[in-house]
Amino acid sequence: MEGAASAEKRSVEDFRVRVHGGPHPLRAGSEGAATTFGRDDAGWAPRPPDDANASRRIVAHFDVDAFYSQVEELRDPRLRGRPMAVTQKFLIVTANYAARSAGLKKLMSLTKAKALCPEVALVSGEDLTPYRACAKKVRAALERFGTCEKLGLDECWVDLTAEVDRRIAAGGPASDPPLVGHRHSSTHVVESDNAHRPTDIRAVDPGRTNDDAASRGVHAPVPPGRCEDGADPVGMDPVGMDPDVWDPDVADPDMLERRLRVGAAIAAEARDAVRSATGLRMSAGIAHNKMLAKLASGLHKPDDQTTLPASHAAGTVSPLPVRALPCVGRGAERELLDRGVRTAADLRRVTGSKVCEWLGPRVGRRVHDAAWGVDREEVAPKPPPAFVTCEDSFRSCTTWDAVDAVLRVIAPDLVARMDEEYEDEVERTVAAGALIPAGRAARTLTVKWRDVKGGKGTGWSRSSASTAMPTLANDRSIDATRRADALREAATRVLSSELARGFDLRALNVGAGNFEPKAADPREQPGVQVGSSGIDVGTGRAAHGSAFAAMNARRDYDRGGGRMSKTEERALSERERGLGG
Repeated sequence: MEGAASAEKRSVEDFRVRVHGGPHPLRAGSEGAATTFGRDDAGWAPRPPDDANASRRIVAHFDVDAFYSQVEELRDPRLRGRPMAVTQKFLIVTANYAARSAGLKKLMSLTKAKALCPEVALVSGEDLTPYRACAKKVRAALERFGTCEKLGLDECWVDLTAEVDRRIAAGGPASDPPLVGHRHSSTHVVESDNAHRPTDIRAVDPGRTNDDAASRGVHAPVPPGRCEDGADPVGMDPVGMDPDVWDPDVADPDMLERRLRVGAAIAAEARDAVRSATGLRMSAGIAHNKMLAKLASGLHKPDDQTTLPASHAAGTVSPLPVRALPCVGRGAERELLDRGVRTAADLRRVTGSKVCEWLGPRVGRRVHDAAWGVDREEVAPKPPPAFVTCEDSFRSCTTWDAVDAVLRVIAPDLVARMDEEYEDEVERTVAAGALIPAGRAARTLTVKWRDVKGGKGTGWSRSSASTAMPTLANDRSIDATRRADALREAATRVLSSELARGFDLRALNVGAGNFEPKAADPREQPGVQVGSSGIDVGTGRAAHGSAFAAMNARRDYDRGGGRMSKTEERALSERERGLGG
């Protein structure tokens, strides 16, 4: 065990050297080469109104490092200390740091991954059940420190403001601690090595500053009247706030820094709490708003944290591509690029009214704010999902027998997701003090598909149709097989009335939505016990061959795919690997 731990530590350190010391050698000079961001602070249009809450608010963003990989390592400790990657549909969706150091990255084909790193261990991650379970434990640990808002499975914001206020008011060492982690400066060079996720920025070697980059033509000089650290000129508050909206208790620079230090100490405690509760390592960013905290959390990954002072917010955001700003998706990015706006600095040269004209009032205001490092959005818990879905994609599905096979794979998993939602709602009502706990049940079944041959859903677009959720599908007093069969039959009726003749499906999705409260029933049998393929999930026994063979068969339903659900595949795979009881 000691050897595995040492190997894991070496892998993480090797990854740090590669990332924070410059672009990965396999990426340098390639189409996906790392982008180094410089700064150009000339010719600003009027800045947006100040955020009156910025001086007091302290927000932390937490991001579990290589989340899927860590979960798989916890489930199978033999994977620790060796290169491993989690796969979906013969692509890598994430990899641990040992594998990343060997050049593996997201969306890489398994063929290429094996060529780069023949010893890599590959684990199927198509069943997300263990990841959702771990994500719930992570959030439960973080909620002890403040209001928690989830962002996907592996990320959360936590509003630390109340706890910071409490510690400062109480006095003592905890009210003015030394800084934990890193303090980012806008003079530090940052770069993105992932074209698919522009918000994922990394700090480069601290010895390499923007002034160093200027000699290579990356950094344009800051014009007179602007501060080198990205703050406003002398005479303005370091946060860029109008003195009329200052909170006199916290708006002076020393108190701003002190509040960040207290927030950083709390964030470190929260990371320790998550590791104690789940075994998962995570990184964190601490700042005065959600956007800045998220940008900061990845600067010194993995297993580290970074504070981003308000005085360096504008300078840090300035060189980033517009796609890194909140609310800028592909459509908004194209609109801005077509108008010559590529970075936040470019966006600052455009008036807020013009940005609203281009992108609409709601998005335009948010994006214009973000270009200056302003984010007014408060941390707020996300409501339960309006819909939960299960899906499979494949090479072909041209017959009704093949359609039935797909539904036999995804219907049991949707029943399991519906049960998760029911049980989560019971927990929420109990936590809220309800005398009679209640879950929630879906009223609507929605089917979506992609048909490349003709009819609705042609090409990459999708079509959908809905019907009432079968009563049996919500009846937790009967076994999961009957519930999944009822769901499958209803979905088949929907498709039979919607699909054109000669269909060729490439993806099929079933979803449950329009949830309503449902009182608990003592006859209920919670959880998926036996899938529709007849596999006992508890033992992983099956007469259909290996889990890999079942997964491989799902590539083409016209050739016999559809042997078991994804949940059953995972159970069988782990049984074959000697895990479980």
